[in-house]
Amino acid sequence: MKTTTINNKICIGTEKLQPITNIKKVIETEVIVCGGGTSGIIAAISAAENGAKVILLEKNNSCYPPRDYIGAVGSKAQKEHGIEINKNEIVNELCRYACYRVDQRLLNLWANESGEMIDWLCDIMQKGNMGVYVEDDVNKDMQMKEWSTNHMFYSLDKENKTTTLKVLVNKMQAVGVNIMLKTPMVELVTEGEKVVGVIAKNENNEYIQINASKGVVLATGGYSNNIEMLQQLNPVDLSNATAISNTPSVTGDGIKAGTWVGAEKDPIPTTMLFDRMAVKPGCAGGPPFEPQIFWLGSQPFLQVNKFGERYANESVPYDFGVHSASMQPDRVWCSIFDSNWREDVLAYHTIGCSRVVLPEDTDKYPKRFDMTCIEGMNEKLLKSGYMQQADTIEELAEKLMIPQETLKTTVERYNELCEKGEDEDFGKESFRMRGVAKPPFFGVTVGGLMLCTLDGLRINTNMQVLNKSMKPIEGLYAVGNDSGSFFAYTYPELVVGVAAGRGMTFGRHVGKYLANL
Repeated sequence: MKTTTINNKICIGTEKLQPITNIKKVIETEVIVCGGGTSGIIAAISAAENGAKVILLEKNNSCYPPRDYIGAVGSKAQKEHGIEINKNEIVNELCRYACYRVDQRLLNLWANESGEMIDWLCDIMQKGNMGVYVEDDVNKDMQMKEWSTNHMFYSLDKENKTTTLKVLVNKMQAVGVNIMLKTPMVELVTEGEKVVGVIAKNENNEYIQINASKGVVLATGGYSNNIEMLQQLNPVDLSNATAISNTPSVTGDGIKAGTWVGAEKDPIPTTMLFDRMAVKPGCAGGPPFEPQIFWLGSQPFLQVNKFGERYANESVPYDFGVHSASMQPDRVWCSIFDSNWREDVLAYHTIGCSRVVLPEDTDKYPKRFDMTCIEGMNEKLLKSGYMQQADTIEELAEKLMIPQETLKTTVERYNELCEKGEDEDFGKESFRMRGVAKPPFFGVTVGGLMLCTLDGLRINTNMQVLNKSMKPIEGLYAVGNDSGSFFAYTYPELVVGVAAGRGMTFGRHVGKYLANL
């Protein structure tokens, strides 16, 4: 990776690569989409079905499965479930979450066009024998409001299951998208200040140039698997995480290429952190990472720090749980629960991807983890030493390497508050105050999982990438996690699926825009 030193700081992505002259082939097209994931696939389909000649470049040997949780407002499916969301209310909540360090016009665009995008996507999925699930039973009595924005697609044929990716790849092929796999984008081609194409590497590791008469769309997914970029741009969240994204190809390609031609990036480093990674007792946040999933990490069990003390309301969004733990010793915490954990999890009624259901309810809640699956995951954690089990709280404390007397006192106080039905100490909702009283007891040391980065290149409402003067760079566009101006500081998890919904909505928008140029 190229770096340059400015004011004694290493600024990644600011120095353009040396000119590439050994071009083996030149290809002409109208639109290039760099990245075949959640937003890139949609952008390619949208541009092609509206008449543009489109090439999609993907560095892997297949496109990446789109996210399952898609946030939208005003879809037909929501209306069928009686869901009505005030657009101004939800947009202002998203802006507040980001301390208004966003472009509200982009959030308005998501709110105004996401429902139409879902309707369009539903038509594609229906023809591929897939149905749509809408999360219509969010909690109404939470201190932080939950939103019924989540849409998920699932196969209607249980015997011959299809996938969202398969349906969308078929759609790309049907509308004439030229999908070039194993062809990573290397850098952008410019004429003056205009982006006119890309240089890529083909399957034979040869440089090729692809010219685009209408525009280039960056959709390579952010930089969550580039440790060097994370260390430079977001060392705080990197030190809080105990694992990073399982998408190794997401290495900041689009963001680096954009900055090489003068693009401005979001000033606030922002990641999506989930509280679902187990580490062994005594371990801390930050590298080296231990990729062991504890799916129940998002459940509002009793949580204590390494001193054995309760320190925060456990009933908060995923990111917030990681953030509060970042202020504690070693930036991790211990989730403590008893043998009633199955009943507790169902009573907690978490939403989005943390929801756990009974096996017999998987038809009602498709693509959810059921209790049998979770039991198997927990058993593996027990056998590998990531989850601890004990007949007494004192024994559990010893296994978790935290003070025995302190944990015993903390559990006693917590059980007392559960009996009262009121969390006098931290204000957790009463229905989520469930005691730790029935042995055997369980404990897991938990840390954050960095799913993706959300600070991308600044864009306007046509997804045009902006330069440092906040003016569009002609010919260059960005969507998904390569794009910015939408999130800041953290991810608004209770607006379920808003990241994927934003990516798909803006992908469809830019595709139509480019086709009509």
